[in-house]
Amino acid sequence: MAMFVTEKLKSFSWVNVGNPDHEDFEKLQTEYKIDEDTISDILDPDEQPRIEVEDDYKVIIVRFPIINRETDTLWHTEPLSIIYSTSRVITVCRKRCDLLDKIKKDEKTTREEFILNIIYYIAESYLRFLKELNKRVLESKQALLERVRRRNLLALLEVENSYTLYMAGIKGNVAVLDKLEKMRGFVKSEDAEDLLEDARIELAQATEVVTSYSKMLKSIKETFESVINMDSNMYVNRLTMWSIILAVPTVVVGFYGMNMKLPFAEYEQTASTILIAIMILLLGFAMFNLMRRRVV
Repeated sequence: MAMFVTEKLKSFSWVNVGNPDHEDFEKLQTEYKIDEDTISDILDPDEQPRIEVEDDYKVIIVRFPIINRETDTLWHTEPLSIIYSTSRVITVCRKRCDLLDKIKKDEKTTREEFILNIIYYIAESYLRFLKELNKRVLESKQALLERVRRRNLLALLEVENSYTLYMAGIKGNVAVLDKLEKMRGFVKSEDAEDLLEDARIELAQATEVVTSYSKMLKSIKETFESVINMDSNMYVNRLTMWSIILAVPTVVVGFYGMNMKLPFAEYEQTASTILIAIMILLLGFAMFNLMRRRVV
């Protein structure tokens, strides 16, 4: 459902556009004078974090984590476009950005502090989502310890994709913060400096967490891959062993089916005796293997 909300603050107005439709984009172009190229960038789901300076406004693009409610996965990230001018801040997201509802606003908040506050909450959300992803890794690990299932291995692969996308988004947001810090006149109050430093700390922590969780996930995957390879080798060895054993009666029966004189061929019970002997040997071999597995 589309959302187009305008909120008036003391020093600027905030226009929050979520899940926009064609009419919303037309309104951005006609009423707020946002050019077509900027609209095209907003529509691109793969747009990377960056800053662009236009004639009448500046554009800050950052990426934030979002839950894909259709598939209940957490690997998805979306770009959030922050378009600001002297008296206005416009936030535009292809999907609804729930974290914007948590942004603190008061009469003393400046435009720059408001933007840095958004980036801070995005950095904080990465840590929250990473903790949730780690819970899923531990759940899949526990399930794999009980029984190796395909869906649990695919769940680990999905989380690995999440870590890759999160790391890319975090690094891009850090680069945006670096540019904002160097931008003349953007960080001009002590509160803005504190917000920028807090956002930088949160992003640094998120980077460390992603790196740590990625190493742990890699170790888990390698361990279970080794277990799967060992099981596969064991099954191949068993099949090879049984094929050799079953080849013995085939050879014996083949010999006695030839038109030539063979030992004990004149006795009627020879075939049944040989068959019973082979069955006893196979049964004894099977019991021996079963007892050995129980001991191990």
